[in-house]
Amino acid sequence: MIEEDATKATNEIKRMLRAMLEERFKGEFEFGPIVVLPRYDDFDEAYLRVYIVFHGDHEKLDSRWSIRLPRRLWPRAEELGFPGFPLHSFVPKSEWPTLENSLKRYGYLES
Repeated sequence: MIEEDATKATNEIKRMLRAMLEERFKGEFEFGPIVVLPRYDDFDEAYLRVYIVFHGDHEKLDSRWSIRLPRRLWPRAEELGFPGFPLHSFVPKSEWPTLENSLKRYGYLES
């Protein structure tokens, strides 16, 4: 996939995610950043790795809704060139700096 196309695709997925999160949680949480990384699995199939940084009471995250999030994203991700099942994590804002540094150190995020 051409890098420009991948950037457009990840930006679209971010917008979709933000809209879905705001619709579901209606201001209960502060979300951001939302990081969407194009990745390849062991079989060279493209998929999206998503980190959703949040601030708020993690016990209020609706696990039944959250676990279905990749299924909601998958059809559009496939259309955008990422046929593999998306993976996501909710990351508490307090833990984000450490994870962000690790992602940068291993080249997944630009410094």
